[in-house]
Amino acid sequence: MNKKVFVFLMVVILLMTGCTRITNNLDVIVNEIMDNKSIKTNIVSTRYQLYMPIGVRQIYDNDYNQKFKIGNRYIYLYVDTVSYYYKNSLNLKDDDSYSYYYKEINNNGKIGYIGINKIEDDLYYGEVVYNYSKGEFYADGEELPYILANVLIIQKSIKFDDSLISLELDDDISEGRETKYQLDSPKDAKSTFDDFLQEYVPEDDDDDDNQKTEVELPDQG
Repeated sequence: MNKKVFVFLMVVILLMTGCTRITNNLDVIVNEIMDNKSIKTNIVSTRYQLYMPIGVRQIYDNDYNQKFKIGNRYIYLYVDTVSYYYKNSLNLKDDDSYSYYYKEINNNGKIGYIGINKIEDDLYYGEVVYNYSKGEFYADGEELPYILANVLIIQKSIKFDDSLISLELDDDISEGRETKYQLDSPKDAKSTFDDFLQEYVPEDDDDDDNQKTEVELPDQG
C-alpha cells in the first residue's frame, strides 16, 4: 500500500474513533498523552499489562520483549520488571545525545525521556525511555508524529503486577537463581538497550532500599 494512502487511512480511522488531537508539534503530542488520565489496558503479558491502540499490530510477545508493527514500521519494546520492583533510579541522558529532538518526561513521579536522531534524509530513529520500559522505532518525517504518539500511549499504559513480580523474584532468590532476560535488538539497527539497563542505578545499600490529525487514546475513566 502506498505510504501516503496508509497515513491517510490511519487519520480517517483515528478521526472516526474520536480520541485526541495530535499535531506535527512533538511537544504537543507528548503533553496531551501525558495529561491523559486513562489507565485502560487490553493486552496481558509477562507480569505486566499494556494498551495496544487501534492501528497497531502485535507481532510477538517474548517474555519481556514486545514487537509491534504500524504500517511498514516496527516498534521494539523492552520492559524491565526488576528495576520497576526495586524502584531503581534512572540517570537521564542529556539533549546532546540527540540531534533532532529531546524531551524529558516527569509525570506524577514517573520520569523518562524521548530522544530522536535524524540518521539520513527523511529517516529518523527514536527511543522513548519511560515507565521502566524502552521503545525503539524508525520513521520518516510524515510518519514520525503518529508513530511517536502510539509508542508513548503503549508505554504510558504499562501496569505492573507487583504480586507476580515479587513471587518470581522470591523464587529466584530461594533457588539461588539470577534473573536473566534475553533482550532482542531491532533487526534493522543497533539497539542501545544494554546502555539503558545500565542507567537504572539501584539506591545506596545503606538505605536498603501545524497539521492536525488524531490518535486514539484509551477511554477516560
